[in-house]
Amino acid sequence: MLRLALALLFFPLAATAADTPDDDGFVSLFNGENLDGWTVMGEKDGFQVKDGVIHSDGETGGQWMRSEKMYGDYILKVDWRVSKDGNSGVFIRAEEEGAPWITGYEVQISSARQDEQHCTGSLYGYVGVDPRPDESHDTWHTFTITCRGDHITVRCDDVKCIDFDQSTLESTQDKPKKGYIGLQDAHAPAGHYIQYRNIRIKPLK
Repeated sequence: MLRLALALLFFPLAATAADTPDDDGFVSLFNGENLDGWTVMGEKDGFQVKDGVIHSDGETGGQWMRSEKMYGDYILKVDWRVSKDGNSGVFIRAEEEGAPWITGYEVQISSARQDEQHCTGSLYGYVGVDPRPDESHDTWHTFTITCRGDHITVRCDDVKCIDFDQSTLESTQDKPKKGYIGLQDAHAPAGHYIQYRNIRIKPLK
């Protein structure tokens, strides 16, 4: 009976651990064990959790997965690692329907050499990086993405590469200021991969 009582006491704590803010106000969006709190928009097997890391292989059809909640103003931190010539991205303020890099923004991940508007750290197709961040493959990197109203900044490994006001471009001034956070699959041929870990968010007032 005592064991049952302890188990029942522990269960809700374990279930909500990923939603508990740390000392800096960040909340984990990934529990390191499964994809609870995320919705895969393509093939379910396109994303898997291995050794505490979200893993996607090329040509598995995962497309992208989105957060359970929509977010407006926040600081988002994501660790990622991509294969040689790999391609992926982190979506911000995306809508459920339509291409997330069009309804919202894609913070690009690409270890293949691309121009400044399509390389790692760019707001894909909209805003180029300055300066270029480290684009090395098979290495863990960290994005720190801040959204506050029209203002969006992107840091890659603590180097600010995007500082953008979306009201300054006709093509972006009507984009929503709230939406889903998304992770793209390995948007590359078979043999390539993308991995994510330590996904955490701090809502801003």
